[in-house]
Amino acid sequence: MNFLNAILLAGAAAFVIPLLIHLLNKRKVQTVRWGAMHLLQEVLKQRKRRFRIEQWLLLMTRIAIPIVLALCLARPVMSALNQIPGFGKTSAAFVLDDSFSMRTPLANGTAAGQSRQDIQRIMDNLPKGSDAQVILAGGRPRPLMDQSTSQLDLLTKRLADAPSLSGPLNANELFQTAGAALKEAPNVVREVVVISDFQESDWKSIVDGAGLPALEALQKQEPKPQITFFRVPTELGENLSIGAAELSALVAAETQPVGLRVRVENHGKRPWQDVVVHLEADGARLRTSRISVPPEGEASLSFTHAFDKVGDHTLAVRIEGDSFPEDNAFYTVVQVRNQLNALLVDGAPSDQPLEGSTDFLEIALAPHQSASASLKDLVRTTRADIRKLRDDDLKGKEVIIIANVERMNRLNELERFVNDGGGLLVFVGPKCDVDWYNREFFKGGKGIFPAALKGYGHVEENENPARVLLQRFLHPSTAYFNDPRSGRLQDAEFRHWIQFVPAADQSRALLSLDRGIPLVVEKAHGRGRVIAVATTANPEWSNLPLQPFFVPLAQRLVTYLATQSTAPAWQLVGAPIQMNLKKEQADMTYTVTDSLGKVEEYKARKEGETAVLESKPIASHGVYELKAKDSPNTPSRFFAFNVNPAESDLKTLTSDQVKKMAERFGAGFADSLESYEKLDRTRRHGVEFWQPFLLALLVLLFLEVLLQQRIARG
Repeated sequence: MNFLNAILLAGAAAFVIPLLIHLLNKRKVQTVRWGAMHLLQEVLKQRKRRFRIEQWLLLMTRIAIPIVLALCLARPVMSALNQIPGFGKTSAAFVLDDSFSMRTPLANGTAAGQSRQDIQRIMDNLPKGSDAQVILAGGRPRPLMDQSTSQLDLLTKRLADAPSLSGPLNANELFQTAGAALKEAPNVVREVVVISDFQESDWKSIVDGAGLPALEALQKQEPKPQITFFRVPTELGENLSIGAAELSALVAAETQPVGLRVRVENHGKRPWQDVVVHLEADGARLRTSRISVPPEGEASLSFTHAFDKVGDHTLAVRIEGDSFPEDNAFYTVVQVRNQLNALLVDGAPSDQPLEGSTDFLEIALAPHQSASASLKDLVRTTRADIRKLRDDDLKGKEVIIIANVERMNRLNELERFVNDGGGLLVFVGPKCDVDWYNREFFKGGKGIFPAALKGYGHVEENENPARVLLQRFLHPSTAYFNDPRSGRLQDAEFRHWIQFVPAADQSRALLSLDRGIPLVVEKAHGRGRVIAVATTANPEWSNLPLQPFFVPLAQRLVTYLATQSTAPAWQLVGAPIQMNLKKEQADMTYTVTDSLGKVEEYKARKEGETAVLESKPIASHGVYELKAKDSPNTPSRFFAFNVNPAESDLKTLTSDQVKKMAERFGAGFADSLESYEKLDRTRRHGVEFWQPFLLALLVLLFLEVLLQQRIARG
């Protein structure tokens, strides 16, 4: 047995008070003899014996009352667990949700700040010699320390200095990381505390019945760890955010207008009227608009702006009005170029208009030039016959496009071009030699082509044509088409194609047909990239080149390939700044300056025949400037980072939902530091059982009154 308030046991000493009173008030009996006494002798003996017993019972009752009262106030608990060796020391893993939603304001700070204070308090109360680890679970879970440590003060300091990252929480991954942290724990008692606001978007599927295999595996560890779901209450239900902001072009020419379409989302139940939306370019405010957003709905508006200077420029959209500003801004980088040079290699050229394999591509990439308009095209195209391709044709080009080519007669030069940072766009066609593509171009996944060619596919005349699979597009070259106003990719009809089998772990499908067949596949090679399209660039196999959206699609594919070795338009917070460099730039020092003026230095490293610059994960949204420290005349590069829009819906699970989920997995539940400490006391020491002592006290008080009255009547 143990006592939570052991000092109050001293109150049991009060039992001497009734004992002293009893001894001091003991009567002195005077014997008086009289004649008839012998008649009552036997009766007196019996009454005297009973009276003495009642007196002793009353004395014992009065002595027991302060003792039982002291035991009750001292809060006794079962302490049998203390007999287990090493029970006092604990190995704890604190899983802290540091995702975007934890930044919501509270009365005394933020949910993230309150959670860190709670962890510090819990660690302060761990038994001496315990060890702990903190796992930051926003985005991809990551341990705060290399390994668990018993230097809890150091862990607390590291936690206070660690930046909060954005990113949806993955429940299964966080339990995997916690299990790995506890696998080598030195103590018998082990505990995992998940501290989160339990955002609905992260946990809803689990509440609805989805499993947590990593948690189940964690509970099978020996000794079995205690699991606690610690819910941090948040108070913010209404929130406005910028759900998306999409550029009309990844790269723009000088004085060419760039469109920016903005979607503002309302995640609450109240309508918002006259929401102020600002457009900023290179840090200067250009114009302001106002929109109204319905409850749990969205509204869109568009801006245009033209830059007259070559280089990286920034565009920002900012809204005003709600009390949670973290997702009220969206940043993007526009690369303004004088010109992009693309080479069109036609595998089946024709003297007749629009009969060649690259004729439609030439019009799509340079529409103003084709129409003899005065406006400037970003892409400048030159053509080359595959039969007359020369080394000079490749010089000065950023993208090479080949269409319906049977075989490449300068494959080594093409591989070197891509490896050095060039982009390659391949449209297949009926002339393609499938065996050569597989043997020389794909090379079992070691070549530059992103997929093996399985053969030809088609639909019969009486069958419905294949169409682009309807999905949300995430790739920079296709994300623009998530809005139907940009063009419906599903309107294109495909009757013939080549069946691609992408190289595992090397390629990814950007678009697929509704038959489950990859249509557009991408692969990185050295500093460059290759994109392959499973249909022709003319209307021979599909009506894709006849669709209005073919122009922006072709331009976005080409501009993406031409600039993919540079910074993307924007990235999510939590990703690093990463940039491919030339091998001679290895070991050069670069500085990264954030929006608040804080500067950090990084050194490029050599990787094979290239060099790579990579920063630590970016913690805050905004625009970051990259400069070569050793080459001050080199133009700066800009990188934009935004929070994940999926996290802007701040609705959380209720306490009852989290408690029910915890019970389902055999875990404890707490919604405050006090409730956690009570749960921890129960686990660590056992169950409190002061209630029986309280009942005993009441019984003793009743018995004392009863005995007192009985003795008085006697």
